[in-house]
Amino acid sequence: MANLPKIVNDTNVWLSALYFSGKPAQIVHLIEEKKITSVTSEFILNELKEKMVDDFKTPSFAANGTIAYIASISELVSLQGMDFELRDSADNQILETAVAGKCGFLITGDKDLLTLGKYNSLQIVTPAQFLNKIK
Repeated sequence: MANLPKIVNDTNVWLSALYFSGKPAQIVHLIEEKKITSVTSEFILNELKEKMVDDFKTPSFAANGTIAYIASISELVSLQGMDFELRDSADNQILETAVAGKCGFLITGDKDLLTLGKYNSLQIVTPAQFLNKIK
């Protein structure tokens, strides 16, 4: 199990999986089937809960349950506040989650992060690109 691909789903990928299915949902199924390892951080979990409640009008109790579930199927890493000098400070924390977790992939729909393409050995890809790479 140690050789499973380690990934970070950006908040937008979790939201897409939860509310729209498609490729992001396929990635979550791979996590649930223990074919890939999900890494996350308190930052991502907090941002996800906030967007679930504010943007998708999910009741807090339901959002809390979803966050607890995601935490239970993911490795949680601590952030030290690394600065990658990205335009959006939230992107710094998403990227740091992947770096701290020693991940091979950061999966996102965020154009700013996708423009980076990679960071050292970390590949920054869309859900579709990720699924194509691991087939």
